[in-house]
Amino acid sequence: MFVQSGIVRFFLFLAFGIWFVHCQTVNPFPSDKINAKTNPVGTSIEWIKIKETVWIHKSFGSFQGKIYESNGLVVLTNQGVVVIDTAWTEPQTEDLILGIQTKFQKDILFLIVTHAHDDRMAGVNLFHKRNIPVYSTNLTAKLAKEKGLGKTNPILDVQTRLYSGNHSVEIFFPGHGHSPDNIVVWLPDTHILFGGCLVKDLDAIDLGNVKDANLVEWENSVKRVLTRYPDAVVVVPGHGNWGKLDLLRHTIRLLVSTNH
Repeated sequence: MFVQSGIVRFFLFLAFGIWFVHCQTVNPFPSDKINAKTNPVGTSIEWIKIKETVWIHKSFGSFQGKIYESNGLVVLTNQGVVVIDTAWTEPQTEDLILGIQTKFQKDILFLIVTHAHDDRMAGVNLFHKRNIPVYSTNLTAKLAKEKGLGKTNPILDVQTRLYSGNHSVEIFFPGHGHSPDNIVVWLPDTHILFGGCLVKDLDAIDLGNVKDANLVEWENSVKRVLTRYPDAVVVVPGHGNWGKLDLLRHTIRLLVSTNH
């Protein structure tokens, strides 16, 4: 009987130990606030499939002492790949480009930059080295030059619809918001809207980096996007988890709360 009791106590202790270790290793942070020790900035790209032809590429960067995740898009066409925004750092962008080549075995046709911040365009020089076109608006090109973020081809004020084989992307500038030059990208074939940093995810409790923001105009800019793309099935923010049109409404609520 004593031996049996000892065996029972041993297995109870072992089960508790496994439970304790598991609890200590589960990430306690929400999806847009990753622990720097477990997900350093040097972490390779993470991939999330939304549709067969549309993937999120997720990278990591530091802001005010915390590590955040950053979203971009990869759109697969029958002629090649369209990339929306680089990764947050050059090493991660190198991983992004190599990952596209190995994962999808397609050439990159062009890169779209949604505004002049490093989480959107830190890796543009790696695209230039491979002779891959980098497109932006005139204002983004101007701001990027002033900030030393790299060179872009400012065609998106005129060419707001770009075609690639069996897919197209639409560029829309809704007005000043997170930054003076933030654009959104609409994928009409899949009804996916890349809101970028103009849009906050549902877990966001504040507006994040507002250094270049216009808190008054931001609300109107989001409303213009909501009016223009009411049929969006998926909305991808610049940071955090993707969702539906609720992300736009949540962003408006955060702005109303901040401004009042």
